[in-house]
Amino acid sequence: MKTFRENAVSPVVGVMLMLVVTIIIAAVVSGFAGGLMGEGQQGGPTLAMDAKVINMGSWTGSGFFATVTSVSEPIATHDLRIVTSWTAANGGNPVPGGTTITANNRSNIAVLFNQSALIGTYVAPFGTGLGTGNGTETISGVDSKRDFSAPGQQFGNYSLMTGTTLTAFPCGAYDADSIGGSLSGTEGYGVPNSGRFAYSSGVAGTDAVTAVLGPGWEKLRIGDTVSFRMIYIPTGSVIFNKEIPVTEG
Repeated sequence: MKTFRENAVSPVVGVMLMLVVTIIIAAVVSGFAGGLMGEGQQGGPTLAMDAKVINMGSWTGSGFFATVTSVSEPIATHDLRIVTSWTAANGGNPVPGGTTITANNRSNIAVLFNQSALIGTYVAPFGTGLGTGNGTETISGVDSKRDFSAPGQQFGNYSLMTGTTLTAFPCGAYDADSIGGSLSGTEGYGVPNSGRFAYSSGVAGTDAVTAVLGPGWEKLRIGDTVSFRMIYIPTGSVIFNKEIPVTEG
């Protein structure tokens, strides 16, 4: 009886097949990694900021403040979306808050009052320094009010550069003089002059810090944090993301 022997694949052919498979896998991995690197390079500019949320318990000194410490290139604020969120641990009854800011979102229009008079409506957060066309805020007008009315200081008009500062005060702090009052459990900011903007008065509109942090921000206390994200709209990438602790100064 004739027998047939089934020969295995030649060792040389086997080695060649393994080499081909290895080369293909390496090419795929290299291309995928290259794609990821390309996406990272196109994800938007890089940005670093020193950001603070301050609640002094009174108008004076409170607000939102951020200074650009480094940036890869000037960033036009009309290409940015800011998202804030927080939960205030308010007497065992947590209060959520936050808002979204874009240059075209009318919810971040700040209504500023000077005593009982309307100063105007402007787009917060306001910019000062490089990129704004206005080196510093100006102090002018009735009662020496702070004036952020310059077009270049409105969010959406200025660019972020190293040294640019973003600012949002509570309404009563736009007067340069000291305004008294302290937080209470039910009324928010207490303001002795009833003609001035008070959070509990139901006055229509909002102020700059409310426009940036959302209604009820005055309930924030030390120990609370504000989540602050800045998104580069052309790519949808988050270029700044920080949990900002609430401080008293």
